[in-house]
Amino acid sequence: MARPRPLASALPLAALGMLACASPRATMTFQEAGLLEPVEPDGPARPPVKVPAPRAKPTETPSGPPVDSTLLRFANEARSRRARSPQRQGFPAEAVNGWRDLSLELDRYLARSLPQTPLLELVRARVTIEAELEYDRRRYGPPPEDLRGWVGERLARFERRIAASRALGRKMLVAPAPRLLHWPIDSAAISSLFGLRRHPLDGIRKMHYGIDLAADPGRVVGAAARGFVVHAGWSPGYGLLVEVRHPGDVTTRYSHLSRVLCNPGDAVEPGQGIGLVGATGKATGPHLHFEVWRGGRARDPLALLGNRRLDGDAGN
Repeated sequence: MARPRPLASALPLAALGMLACASPRATMTFQEAGLLEPVEPDGPARPPVKVPAPRAKPTETPSGPPVDSTLLRFANEARSRRARSPQRQGFPAEAVNGWRDLSLELDRYLARSLPQTPLLELVRARVTIEAELEYDRRRYGPPPEDLRGWVGERLARFERRIAASRALGRKMLVAPAPRLLHWPIDSAAISSLFGLRRHPLDGIRKMHYGIDLAADPGRVVGAAARGFVVHAGWSPGYGLLVEVRHPGDVTTRYSHLSRVLCNPGDAVEPGQGIGLVGATGKATGPHLHFEVWRGGRARDPLALLGNRRLDGDAGN
């Protein structure tokens, strides 16, 4: 059977002119027009990707509470478990179950869109998870392989999201972000956040001008950035306190120390030891109370903590 030929090639030019002047027919089939009939698809059209776009777009409003309360509750439960468990006798089932439950909570948190997981929450979560796992390792010994897998996977996801959040923030800011401070203690759990809280000793709701880092007594506290010591000694409520002035009208304060390792007027470098963790002053136990003041106002230290230097700090 001969294939139908297109109309333009089947008729001479004169015939085409006559057709243009003639009255058009009411209907014309594809065969009469010399065209191939379209082929209907065998089924509904498939999307170009395996998973189509969601019907609802995420909003800026968080879909759940901050992750801080979950992590603080887990940290308190973990400390209670360590207190009543024998040392270096392996991970108890209660601890493994606690980490498994926390992993599920973290999965629900990480399922939120990026705007619903603020950068400071992500940093607090990563630091707390790393610190609590290290404390459990010191108490019980090496964690089981599956537990290491759960925690490692979540930490990697937190790290990727932190990097994405910081990259997005740098693109949206007109002015460059301020330099960050070094952590005064590595692998320390955050036991109390910046802001209003009920004081653990007074029972009165008041402003907490810094963050508390839970750490073993005697651990070395390092300077958060290059600067010089303006106070090193006793201060009411704070106990043994070291205050360091940095470039950019920034001051950091380290309190409840058991020992001071510097003197007023000393120049200090980032990470240089300036004191030891203790519980002097109004403290319920060994920890470091860390404050950051900028321009005469207390700032949330977690907004500036990282691994970079302060503006104007041109050292290594």
